Formats: sequence, C-alpha cells, structure tokens
Amino acid sequence: MADRGDVSGEITEEEVAGGGPEHTEPEPRGRESAPGRGHTLVVGAGMAGLAAADRLAEAGERVTVIEGQARTGGRIHSVHDWEGTVLDAGASWMHGDENNPLSALVRDTGVRTTAFNRTTETAYDPKGRRLLFDRHRRNMEDVNLLHEHMYWTTVGAGERESMEEGIDQALLDANLFRGRARDAKEIAHRLAEGDHGAEPEEIAFAAVASLHEFSGDDVVFPDGMSQLTDHLARGLDVRLEHVVTSIAHDGDGVRVAVDTPDGDETLTADRVLVTLPLGVLKAGQVAFEPGLPEDKTGAVERLGNGRLEKLFLRFDDVFWGDAEVLVHLGTEEGTWFHWYAAQRVLGAPVLICRNGGRAARFLAQMEEGEVVEHAMASIRTMFRKAPDPVDHLLTDWMEEPFARGSFSFNAVGSTDDDRTALAEPIGERVFFAGEATEVEHTATVHGAMLSGLREAARILG
Repeated sequence: MADRGDVSGEITEEEVAGGGPEHTEPEPRGRESAPGRGHTLVVGAGMAGLAAADRLAEAGERVTVIEGQARTGGRIHSVHDWEGTVLDAGASWMHGDENNPLSALVRDTGVRTTAFNRTTETAYDPKGRRLLFDRHRRNMEDVNLLHEHMYWTTVGAGERESMEEGIDQALLDANLFRGRARDAKEIAHRLAEGDHGAEPEEIAFAAVASLHEFSGDDVVFPDGMSQLTDHLARGLDVRLEHVVTSIAHDGDGVRVAVDTPDGDETLTADRVLVTLPLGVLKAGQVAFEPGLPEDKTGAVERLGNGRLEKLFLRFDDVFWGDAEVLVHLGTEEGTWFHWYAAQRVLGAPVLICRNGGRAARFLAQMEEGEVVEHAMASIRTMFRKAPDPVDHLLTDWMEEPFARGSFSFNAVGSTDDDRTALAEPIGERVFFAGEATEVEHTATVHGAMLSGLREAARILG
C-alpha cells in the first residue's frame, strides 16, 4: 500500500482538487542482499509467495517475485468492475478472527472487515416454503451432533475410507432417521463441498479431524481481500506476466526459465521458492530439472484438487428481506444451497452463492447465461416475483491457467504425509510453499501465509 505524501493533517489544494492526498511510491526493498544473505526467486505472487518475500526482504535477502498473471494475489482476486462495489472472486473469508495468524496482517494494513449476520439465516424447503425457525435450528443442531460423532469416529479411520462412509456411520451413531437424517445429511454434504471443493465420496474421512479452526467470527473484506497481498508486495521486485516454464538446479544455484512479454528469459539465483497451486503442479505446466523426487510426484497425484466457484448477482433493489444468509434445501445437484445477501456488507443489493464439488461440476457443463438462469429459477422458487439481475459475475477457477482449481483437499488414498512430502525442500536450492503444503491449515488464506513464513524461516535459518 502506498504511503501518504502529506501527513501534516492539513487539507492541501491537491487533495481538494484530486479528492484525496497525493500518494508516493513505496520505498524499494529486497533489491540487494545484505552481508551474509543471498538471492531468492519466488515463483508465485499469491499469499504464500508474498508472505515469504516480505519476510525475506525484511531480513536482508534479495528477493525477486515471478508471477505469470498481470496482477498479484493469486487465488485472492478482488474485482472492481462494479462501480463502488468490490467483489472477491477468489478467497474472501478469514476463518475465525481470534488468534488467527492472519489477524496481525489485517491490523497492520488497517483494512475493514465485517461478518455476515448468521442470526438472520433463513431456510427454505425444496418447494421454496420458508422453514419455521425451530425447524431450521433443529436441523443445525442435528448437523452439529453429526459432526461431533464424525470427529470421534475418525480416530480409527483408514486412508481408503471416505467422508461419505463417515457421515452414514455418524447418522446411525446419532440415532437420526427419516426426515431429520435426510436434512442433516444434505446439509453435511453441502458444507463438505464448500469446505473441500469435492464430494464426500472423494474426501478422505481421516482428514476431518486434522483441520485446525480458530474461534471468533468468520469475517470478509468489504473493500477487497487483495489489500492484504498489495500490502505485502509494497516495494518488492515483482515481475508480472512472467510465466515460468522450467526450474533447474545444481550445486551452483537455480535457473528459472520464463516467458515474458519481451521474450524468453532465464533468471538465476541462489535458490527458488515454488508456491505453485496444486492444480498447476498436477497439470505439469512447469518442468523441473532434475525431475521432482518420487515422494513429491506421488503426493501431487494423490492429493485432491478442489473446485469451488462463485456467482455474484446484482439487482436494482433488495427483495429478499433482512436475512443475510439464505439456505435452500433440495435443489438440483445441490446447487444454490447457500446464498449470502450482501446489502449490508457491500452496500449494494448483491446475492452471492458458492458451489463446490458436484454442484460446481454440474454447472460447468452449462453456458454462462444458462448458469444465471438456473440460479434465478432457484431464487424464484423462494421469491416468486424476483426480478432479473442487472449484472452478474461467474468464476471459473478450474480453467484459470495459473490456478487450475480452488484449493487442495485430502482425497481418499492420500494422507497428511503427502502434504509433508510436498513441503520438503530439495537440498538447499528448491523450497515449496502454498496451502497444499500445510497440514492443519489447508485450503485457507492463513494456511498459505503460514506456509510462506515457514519457508522464509527455513531459508533464513
């Protein structure tokens, strides 16, 4: 983030004319190595890469960040296409704002946060009839009971056992049957698809107990989560539209081949930190010389690559009442289960829905206009006279060449050992970070940040 040019507290003529104080470029940092330090290339300007680069630069390391896209942020992407409204097309939540390591960065940047008011959550049945408050509360109590039984059952779970098997066993242990079992199972499925970007049949049941959660509110960023990565990138040597094609290393250092707008180039350094998303590694878009060790290639193959897509719908007016979270049960292929009403959070009549796993794959077979029509059919089941949206934004992270997916998950047949293997450096030359290399904080922004800080400490150590 830029520094203010005038800090006297007085209003200058430039501010009156330009609408704000003049900003200056941040001081360059990480451009030269301090005595005893070297040069690190960081592949990827997402949260993991920039958190590492920020820490390395502060410690006197020379750092060059290489990013294939024309922007920083990676799978954090704040879109400013709608006047006055910022949409986080990628990562958007800070899960638990108490004791979360991301909280310190949020405080440093001074960005605004807010939480959706879940006390207003309203649920509708498959025919669009609003559920009584007591009925929805009972459903959520049943889901919490289900999760509690699932947690303890994971103690003896094998790596070939799926979350679907765990859910079915938990339904029996919790003594849930008929309508209560149906609703609890559906909600558990939708929550799993949102958390892992995959269907319960694909998710390793043993992974349920390995995730670490923080207390406090789950908060979002009305002015965009990209402010966090912008802050970390300030003053660094970040080279955009530099697409890495190969990474080679030997006893003398590393050589990274890149395709740039000005042609092919090879960058050399003492070491490289690779923060490529799991989907990019699976696609084999970057060649390694020598090839990656077998434990790493096996981990890349076994770990799951989750898909979570968002649809933003903008309307002229709010027609859904005061509720900020809408739940729609019994929809086709589990689509449009959770709607977040952002009139208070974003200051505009916007509905946001996240579709993961089966729902995301089902919608991916449609044209964009058909997806919007399908969404509106669901909305009009709940609100008969809902008008057409005046604008929309639909994500497609699986087709994004520098992401190839939304986040990693432990697939059936994979274990936490695969994440540990993926994080292991190759000698003193090639290091690895990213949420896929984290065991307790997978698929989160704070997990990506922690992985970058972990590898920065390893390099500096």
